[in-house]
Amino acid sequence: MFDAPDEIIDLTNPIDNGIPVWPSFPPVDLKHESLAARDGFTMEKVTMRTHTATHVDSPRHFIPEGRTLDEFPVSKFMGEGVVVDLTDVGNSAAIGVDDLAQYEDEIDAGDVVMLNTGWDQYYGTTDEWMFEFPHLSGDASEYLADLEAKAVGIDTPSVGGWYDEVPGHGPSTDVHPADSHLPLLENDIIPIEELRNLDAVRGDAATRRAYFLYPPLNFQDTSGSSVRAFAFL
Repeated sequence: MFDAPDEIIDLTNPIDNGIPVWPSFPPVDLKHESLAARDGFTMEKVTMRTHTATHVDSPRHFIPEGRTLDEFPVSKFMGEGVVVDLTDVGNSAAIGVDDLAQYEDEIDAGDVVMLNTGWDQYYGTTDEWMFEFPHLSGDASEYLADLEAKAVGIDTPSVGGWYDEVPGHGPSTDVHPADSHLPLLENDIIPIEELRNLDAVRGDAATRRAYFLYPPLNFQDTSGSSVRAFAFL
């Protein structure tokens, strides 16, 4: 018999028409196609990019011949790991090796490494959330790959910073998104992006271990998928 976890913490952002999306993406379109009162049943239609809300990336996201999500076993999307405190990083900061090295003794090979920047406090159509979020430097991504992480999660829109330009905002970093992503994806390390509530997992400690689930839908031949992510304590 399996013992139930003492606590389950939802790490997932909501999905509705008004959620913030990557600034160059179209908004989510969620609408009722049928209504039970009128049609005898209710059904919705959802149109959105696969890298929307809380989601995972596969190597195909940046590597033309990289693996797609369906090419991994479902066990790739769950596992034991650790949340680490990075809440002292600032706007648009590139998280460096020194920020992570202080926790090296807490990270085991095969861990799901969750980076708690606290950026979910800015969630919404704010400059901080959409453009000025912390992200991994290339060296930091290589460092996590060297530690043999299974997955790397972050409570910002992406492991890579805002490098593009839209009418209301220019680039916020000189770190190219490929530099942040490729060291992970080339080693089949799954980025988990746009998480929330990692502080609730960590509590008052600098680190805390938990069991994490972040399974994608069983899409075929895709570079990403929204997920429902949880921490079991």
